[in-house]
Amino acid sequence: MEASLVFPVFIFAALSVIYICQLLLYEDKVQWALVRTGREVSVEYAVSEKSAVMDPLYLTIKMNRYIQEEIPICMLRSQFNEKTEDIVLVADYDICLPFPILHQFPFHFTEKFHTRAFRGVNTRAEEDIQERDLPVYVTETGKVYHKTLECTYLKLSISQVKYGDLEYLRGEDGGKYYACERCGRGVFQKEQNVFVCNFGKRFHSSRACQKLTRNIRQIKLSEAGGRLPCSKCASSG
Repeated sequence: MEASLVFPVFIFAALSVIYICQLLLYEDKVQWALVRTGREVSVEYAVSEKSAVMDPLYLTIKMNRYIQEEIPICMLRSQFNEKTEDIVLVADYDICLPFPILHQFPFHFTEKFHTRAFRGVNTRAEEDIQERDLPVYVTETGKVYHKTLECTYLKLSISQVKYGDLEYLRGEDGGKYYACERCGRGVFQKEQNVFVCNFGKRFHSSRACQKLTRNIRQIKLSEAGGRLPCSKCASSG
């Protein structure tokens, strides 16, 4: 008697587990079909440039062709944004459990996939052309180019110090200060005022020295000539 009562329950539980596994497998098939459909219509739109390929009815036909199951897929809630070229595929479908008591209560499932219209792939040559057109900044006497005007090599910090203190002062790169080839000629007294920059290896006797000014201009990277990239703002490392 107990076996006759337990056995049907066991069979029902086993069949339920098997059917749940089938539901998960079907869900995976729908998701795979969504991805494939999304990639195809993305390329089709790029080739034809017609939003008709995003029509929900057209998507429904494609999805049902890939699934090839008894349960139909509905894509009427799929959307396409022509401004951003975003594609949102929404697949709706209902599944009824194969038990008579539950036939009137279908389970509703929804799968989504988001992508964008295909616009080609940038080749390495195209990337090089774009990079050569990037703006960079140079000075008249500088041997490097800079990618930003905020580079500290372009925005000098000038300080007035005593000539006698140069023996103990160092620039931010750790180097000693030497006389400027333009204004640093002659004999200097220890109490004489001179000018130094946070970056650089020269001290100047005049604040108006051309070496303390920066005549900055913007050019394309392709026009940089033999200039090297700035170690602070343009180095690839």
